[in-house]
Amino acid sequence: MIAKDIQRGKASTDFGVFSELPFGSEIQQIAFVSEHRPEQKLLLALPMPFRRYAVNAESAPDPQTDESHDRLQIMTIPTSNHQDPELQAVARHWVGSRATEQKLPLEMMTLQGAQVFWTTGRVAVLAPEDRLDSVCLALIENCWYEAELRDIEQLLGESWPQMEADAPLAFTFDEKSLSKQPQLKKRFQQLVGIRARQSQLGPFIHQPHLHPPTLASQVGERYRERSRMLHRHEFLGEQLEVFERIYDALGQRASDFVQSRTGHILEWIIIVLLLTQLLLWGFELLTSAGQ
Repeated sequence: MIAKDIQRGKASTDFGVFSELPFGSEIQQIAFVSEHRPEQKLLLALPMPFRRYAVNAESAPDPQTDESHDRLQIMTIPTSNHQDPELQAVARHWVGSRATEQKLPLEMMTLQGAQVFWTTGRVAVLAPEDRLDSVCLALIENCWYEAELRDIEQLLGESWPQMEADAPLAFTFDEKSLSKQPQLKKRFQQLVGIRARQSQLGPFIHQPHLHPPTLASQVGERYRERSRMLHRHEFLGEQLEVFERIYDALGQRASDFVQSRTGHILEWIIIVLLLTQLLLWGFELLTSAGQ
């Protein structure tokens, strides 16, 4: 992973009415891109299987931003007292406004030295200034894992009706079904892609606890636990097994039918050739007898 320092300056005007915040507080717009350009401010490079980079979206907007994930907004408030009720109210309100608007749950966690509020696409962090960078990077990384997991869940959920419609073909595949082969092939390829994405996430969602623990590692572990990422990843694996059984059986049935159909065609071709040969012999015999 590659991490760059997160620059902080005066409190951003995006805080709106919340102007009384510690110096260095800000809101960052994070975008996940497949290619990092020099003019973009790099915050984090995700592990190699994903080939994604977390960049500051305001430093250089990228039209190739990964559209399958919402951009992440993160509020950082450097403070030595993460239990300050006024600061917590600011962070809670900022995250809660999006949660209310999008009808999403508002989550929070308190650790020794840090307070985190989050909902889908928005995070607020209160932590000492010397630990804020590492905590933010841990949250950015795990927020992307959760967004990737959510995207896979959505794709798989949308595929259930198609799978249920295709399931009967695993038992009865006939001439009329041949026209569906291109769509079945495309769906199988999509299934392989989903399985690959789910498998790539496994080592990072199920990674063991770090010893000795750090504040950043504890934040990442608690975030994965509260987001139920381990269970959701396992449930996805179980659902994918159902899809794989159906499409494996369907592929085998389609292959058997095509092979059988090809064999029948070859048999008829041989029969026609033999009949043609017999007719030619009969014609030759009649011609010889007439002479």
